[in-house]
Amino acid sequence: MKFLTCAEKLKSTRKYLKMKQEDLVTENITRGLISMIEAGKRGISTNVALKLVEKFHQRAKELDIEFKIDNSFLLRSPNEDANMYCLKKLKEINKYNDIKEILEIADKFDLLNVKAVGHSKLGGYYFDKKIYDKAFLNYNTAIDIFKNINQNETIPYLYLMIGLSKAIPLQYTDALSFFYLSEHYSIIYKDKKTENRAKYNIAKCYMKLNKIDLALEAIRSFLALLKKEQDYDKYIHAHILKANCYEAKKKFNIAIEIYDSLLSENIDCNNPVLGYIYNNLGLAYLNKDDFKNSLDYFDKAEQLRIKIDPANLCHTLIEKSGVFIKQGLYNEAITLIEFGLKQAYSNMDNEYLIKGDYELIRIYEILKDSSNLKKIYLNITYFLKTSNKYNELVSVYTKLSIIYLNENNIEECKKYLLLSLEMNSNCYTSAV
Repeated sequence: MKFLTCAEKLKSTRKYLKMKQEDLVTENITRGLISMIEAGKRGISTNVALKLVEKFHQRAKELDIEFKIDNSFLLRSPNEDANMYCLKKLKEINKYNDIKEILEIADKFDLLNVKAVGHSKLGGYYFDKKIYDKAFLNYNTAIDIFKNINQNETIPYLYLMIGLSKAIPLQYTDALSFFYLSEHYSIIYKDKKTENRAKYNIAKCYMKLNKIDLALEAIRSFLALLKKEQDYDKYIHAHILKANCYEAKKKFNIAIEIYDSLLSENIDCNNPVLGYIYNNLGLAYLNKDDFKNSLDYFDKAEQLRIKIDPANLCHTLIEKSGVFIKQGLYNEAITLIEFGLKQAYSNMDNEYLIKGDYELIRIYEILKDSSNLKKIYLNITYFLKTSNKYNELVSVYTKLSIIYLNENNIEECKKYLLLSLEMNSNCYTSAV
């Protein structure tokens, strides 16, 4: 992409309108001045630019040509044109190659603001593609540049997205620190929307890390910011999270009371939030060994999610299998889990890929099916690595080594023992 100098713009516009230098002469603009400007020996003042643009518009009218430029067009430098072009394009484009092209222009002209916006956009591209490590790197680069040029208003949102780029791959401890940074900057720059999202995700991270009292405290803080009428969906999700916490504390009756109170709100039947409520009621009743109510609510969640929330269907299928596992109906459970895993894989839902594999492991351990156990253990190692769940990897490698030891396969046993020791050493080093 070529951006013209002021001299080049004047000359190219004059030629486009089939004008000679003499045609631009006025009382205060001589042919010599035009010649010197086009040769790059003189700059264009604001007054001269106004007169020249007036001449151009007159000529365009004579030629019946639609012509839209103002004096700022002639006054802008190539650097300023590049900056304006890049920022405009970044609002319109979403493709990787287009964003990279804009970043190349930004590098050429050293456009720091464009670089920041471009890396933020590239972070969004990778986030949508579920390539979270690259999303993290680009969001982080954008933050560094925005801080260097003292344009910090976007930083709360970028820290939020960095937190999500860690939380979705289940790296909750890392995510928590970035959500706190998002909350901190949101308060400074009075970004209430991002502050709300950060507080909710702080609560969610604490719950996932099994720090339930801290999660409940964060939920109370989040709810204190909300006005139920204006933030209805957020209000509902916060109470679902609150109920999740009571389930984690094994206070299933309290969780059920919260879900029942939400159902009494007469939520729109096409609102995906109903899928969460039905699904979680299924889990709560499962934990009470009330299989009939559990299955009824899982069925409701499944039917709703097939219609309006297929991305979360895998959650229901995998969790519904627990109803059959507890009753010893293992074939039915395996069928549900395997279907759920296919759905989870298509959505790259690491949390439920891991959860589904663990449910299969639970079944195959009961059945003493070492052949299938080996397959599932080997499968789960990939997802545990990508989620940085190293302590769980140690356990999986240890269990694999025991299976191979029982089969008298010493080489494989030794292989997984060594992997377990290596991973254990890495865990210790990271902790130090």
